[in-house]
This record gives sequence, structure tokens and C-alpha cells, in this order.
Amino acid sequence: MSTPPVVAIDNGGGNVKIGMAGQAAPTRVFPNASAKPKGERQTLIADLLADSKEVSQMQLKRPFDRGYLCNLDLQREIWSRAVRTIVRRTPGECGLLLTEPLFNFDEIRAGTQQVAFEEMGFRSLYAAPAPLFSMHAAAGLLGTSLPAARTGAGVVVDAGFSFTHVVPFFKGQVLEGGVRRINLGGKAMTNYLKELVSYRSLNMMDETFLMDLVKEQLCFVSQDVKADLRAAQNAARSPHRREFVLPDGVHNLRGYLRDPGQWAEKVESIKQAVRAAESMEEKKRLAAQLESDQVLVLNNERFMVPELLFHPDDIGLGQAGVAEAVVQAVTATHPALAPLLYSNVVLTGGVSGCPGFKDRFSAELRALVPDDHSLHVYQPQDPAVFAWEGMSMFGSSYLYNTVAVTKAQYEESGSRAANRQYA
Repeated sequence: MSTPPVVAIDNGGGNVKIGMAGQAAPTRVFPNASAKPKGERQTLIADLLADSKEVSQMQLKRPFDRGYLCNLDLQREIWSRAVRTIVRRTPGECGLLLTEPLFNFDEIRAGTQQVAFEEMGFRSLYAAPAPLFSMHAAAGLLGTSLPAARTGAGVVVDAGFSFTHVVPFFKGQVLEGGVRRINLGGKAMTNYLKELVSYRSLNMMDETFLMDLVKEQLCFVSQDVKADLRAAQNAARSPHRREFVLPDGVHNLRGYLRDPGQWAEKVESIKQAVRAAESMEEKKRLAAQLESDQVLVLNNERFMVPELLFHPDDIGLGQAGVAEAVVQAVTATHPALAPLLYSNVVLTGGVSGCPGFKDRFSAELRALVPDDHSLHVYQPQDPAVFAWEGMSMFGSSYLYNTVAVTKAQYEESGSRAANRQYA
């Protein structure tokens, strides 16, 4: 009897990654949210939101709040559409592999099982935290080169949408006593960016979806904050200055990064045309082109926003930075494990893909790790989908069937059937 296919869903607070287990990459990545464009009745969800040409004045509604699944009705709509229209599968013919938050609440887990089995009709289900699948992927990729990876030991730094988790592993198991959480992630960074630009420039407090795009395009991690701040003091000549043209709702729907050289040439061309124009009306029409675009200027905000992960106290959060949190996590485990854990530190989550993150993190962590311990920091090519890649490997192996709860087991034992240790 053939094994049923498995739908793998990395159900993040910010984005959903979905595909069939065994694939090299997810079929689609889309926002885990619904949104209603201003002035329209239609609500966009899942891939419809990702494909929307309009990004301004989106009123987002997310099923996740503070890192936990709180709106199961909305989440069910998103899953149902994704399974039906993206992977094009019938749930009754498939198993479901799903990510859930670390230390998930039993009530949320029970509700998730009810949706998966009773409302959607999946044949089987296994849910576990994303870092477990990231470690599984790292073991598959690095196992031949790192002793720690071969034994399932290491530390996963999962910098996601709601939080940043530091999760130590040994023999593939989460060392729960060593898990550390920083209450900062992509959502907090976007909110901070909105506050900075709204205070200094334009009011962008209602433009969460748009500012997410701006953050992803323009933010980077500084390797020397003091030097970059000095360079940014003269805003007009700052090497970090960037201009983002905001959507106008007519010709420019998603906004774009303006090239300074091309814009300077355009300005000079318009000025020449104004001087050559014969009528005053023509001069005014040409001159209006210089003022038609609404431009958001970013300077030191580009690197001060990601700086929160290294210095949470910048916004009054009394927690350790990400490098120090790794040391705290390792210190909380058995001392004999420290050399293994430091030799396999894996960076995952969309935030860790910010340019410069690995270099800054490695430099700060190296200064905190004892000199006699080797340090190896691994950053996958796309940290945002690395957990899903591990899910794909896990779901297409024999491991899934050894731990997944079948629909028959659920009907017999209820939610207690899935209250088991992570594989």
C-alpha cells in the first residue's frame, strides 16, 4: 500500500510556506493574513493578498497574536484556500505536517487538531516547532562535515515574525530548559520603523503592509553602528540615504526605490524643458512633475531598526541581545554539551536574512564564547524557508509515519492522541 502524500505547512505568524513533502522548495509563500483594501468590499486572503497590486492602506487581520494562533476561523480559511488552490490536493487523501509555536497551549493544539481532522478531513497530522525542522534540515546538509550535526546537536536561532527564539538541541531533541526567547521579531521591527519615519517624516502608522516591503528592501545590519551614525549625520550627503517613492494609487501601485542618478538626470531634463517652454501653463505643467511624487526618505533608520535584535534596551526592553541569548541558552544546558552546541549554530527565520546579520552576529558571539571552543555559524541561502525545507525532508521520510497521529487515533482518543514528545 502506497504512503499518502503529505502537505507541509510552515505556519508562521507573518508568512505561510506551503508545498508537498519531498519538494525542494515550497510551492508558494504568502502572508498569513487577510486584508481589505480601502474603499473595497472584497477581502483578500493568502495568495490573493500576495498578488494584490495595491499595497497602500491595507487593513491587515492576522490569525496570530503575540506568537500564538488565536483566530482559528481565519486560519482555517487560509489553509483551505491554500490546500485547494495552491497545492491542489484533497485533504482526505493527504497527511498534514504543520509547525506550531514552542510551548504551545493545549487549548490551541486541540483546536488545531479539530480543524485538521474534523473540518478539513486530513488523514494524519504531526505538528512541531519550526526550529526542530530547521535542525533536521541542518543535520541533513551538514551531517557529513560537522560532528555536532551528525549527533543532532546544535543551537537554532529562529528570528521570526513575533519572537526570536534560541533553541538548543541534543540528539535531535529540544533541550527545553535552555530555550530563550527575545520578545522581538519582524513585527516589532516594522512597528519601530513606522514610528521612526512617522516622527521624522511622513505619517505611516497605518501602512503596515507597505512598511513591511520597505523594511525588507532597505534595512541592513550595521557592522559598526557608531561609524555609520557619524556617516549619517549629514542627511544630504549620507551614504545610507535612500528615497522610496510611495504609491500614488493610480500609476504607481506598489512604490519603488528611486535611483539618485536617474532622478538627478530627470530633474535636469525637466528644468531644461521648463526654461524652453513658451507659455506659463506649460511651465507649470512641467514643474509639477518635480512635486508629484510623495517620497519617503530613510537614512539611519535603515540600520537602527535591525539594531534592536542586538540591543533590545534601545526601546526599553530589558532582555539580552541575540548573541548573548545564545550564550545564556548554552549555559543553561549541561556544561559538557557546550563545545558541541557552539560548533553548530544555525540561523533561520526571515529576520536573520537581513543583510549583514550573520557577520555581526558571528563577531559578537565569538567575543562571548570561550577561546578553546570552536564556533561555526551556518546561515542557509534563504533562512525564511529553511524550516520548510526541513519539513519537506521530514515529511517524505519514514519519520513522519512513526510520529503522526491518524484520524482514527484522533477519533478514538481525541486531542490527547497528539500530546506526545517531539520527534
